[in-house]
Amino acid sequence: MNIQEVMPVKIQSKVSKVILWSVISAAFIGPGTITTALTAGSQYQIQLLWAIAFATFACILLQEVSARITIASGLNFGQTLSSKYGAGRGRWIKWIVAVPVLLGCAAYEAGNILGAVSGVSLLFPGDGKVYTIIITVGAAIVLWKGGNRAISILMTILVGMMGIAFLMLALQTNFSFYELILNMTVPKIPPGAEFLALALVGTTIVPYNIFIGSAISKGNTVPLMRLGLSLSVIIGGLITSWIMIAGSLTGEFSSFGELAINLEGRMGTMGLWALGIGLFAAGFSSAITAPYAASIIASTVLGSENKKTIRAVWMIVLLIGFAFGISEVKPIPVILTVQALNGFVLPLLTYFLILLVNDTSVIPRAFRHAVWYDFLLIGIFGATLLIGLNNVDKAITSGFNLTKSHFEIVLILTFVALLLVVAQLVRLRNQHTE
Repeated sequence: MNIQEVMPVKIQSKVSKVILWSVISAAFIGPGTITTALTAGSQYQIQLLWAIAFATFACILLQEVSARITIASGLNFGQTLSSKYGAGRGRWIKWIVAVPVLLGCAAYEAGNILGAVSGVSLLFPGDGKVYTIIITVGAAIVLWKGGNRAISILMTILVGMMGIAFLMLALQTNFSFYELILNMTVPKIPPGAEFLALALVGTTIVPYNIFIGSAISKGNTVPLMRLGLSLSVIIGGLITSWIMIAGSLTGEFSSFGELAINLEGRMGTMGLWALGIGLFAAGFSSAITAPYAASIIASTVLGSENKKTIRAVWMIVLLIGFAFGISEVKPIPVILTVQALNGFVLPLLTYFLILLVNDTSVIPRAFRHAVWYDFLLIGIFGATLLIGLNNVDKAITSGFNLTKSHFEIVLILTFVALLLVVAQLVRLRNQHTE
């Protein structure tokens, strides 16, 4: 075989590895992202675009660390934990990390299927239970038959559908380029927008994406990983921004049907179809990636090698979403509840990533980063911890009908945790320079 015959195969292989990362953007742009971004746009116009920009940057950074650990060590996330903490201690750490994320996958699946059903129902009014069955069966077929390549190609198509649909809506607004850049780069939190700003970060940095990224990076190179990852997450960030911009066209809403009527009144049939297609594509793609992520966690974190067990995991996650859909639970409350749960496990994952990427017993020195990279990671840890603690405080305040939140206490706890992590990181780096 001559060089002319080899080159196209090599190029095709590289393109396939880049496209594989489309599953990341498909995973975090679900009905939850649409709900949160539309709500932010309807209430605060484009003033929270900076939160999406920050979340996109933070997502790339965390995903890059997770993938680089796998590429450098040749170990998946669960194996690196065992390598650092030993088989005994590492085992319970893996369960502490995996179980909340698996529960999150199940919680997300409910919102994913309900969101996909809502999108179809906007375009073709009909029996929601029938649509729930069709969507669940469709997702099951993809998961049963499709490998990584087939799933990534489907995700690329669905992400493209979302992008076109929400870009069409965003182009109906009259914001100048200067206004967009200003709100994207200058942080500003309008009164009452604190929770939405945190939710926008939480809906972008999805915990189970860290495990997906680690799994699909195995056997890859660092440059190709960074290219595929950056393209996927940046495109996802742009789509989320377009959704927020589109939300500025609407007033407050409590259901997707109400939002569709509002958009149809402003833009005609195009508004209805854009929302329906975008919502369906977001829901169906995420309805596939959540069970897919659960199966990856079962195999790479908990160490299950039994194909039947791994298949049973994604089936359970899919069936939980199906059960919510059949019960006809209202989509918006379920999705917002999932968003509240999302940030809880993020600080824990970020903490372990910081320790693992700085441990030369886990990854070679050639893959070690500069000190400034650690400052960025610590900043992201602080942001994710703030999200998690704030969500816990919101849940307690709401559950016990308390009249005020405790954001000052949340800030103090976050600051103390940051100091402890910095001290542990300094000690770790000093050990490896001695």
